[in-house]
Amino acid sequence: MTLADLPNESRGQIKDLAGDPTLVARLRELGFIRGEEVRIAGRAPFGEPILIEIRGSTVALRTREAQCVQM
Repeated sequence: MTLADLPNESRGQIKDLAGDPTLVARLRELGFIRGEEVRIAGRAPFGEPILIEIRGSTVALRTREAQCVQM
């Protein structure tokens, strides 16, 4: 399961990051690291971007980026 698969208002814990090394590096810089808890705060009307709360901040990710985060 990936971050993109979680429904709105749900929480999860990051298990791993996988995919394009450039995207993975960017996600790590934003605080997406193993063990961190995230919450899906919402989605735009057509499904993207996805609003994610992590470490007290809200981050907007494209579906392609959210699919790199394994839950």
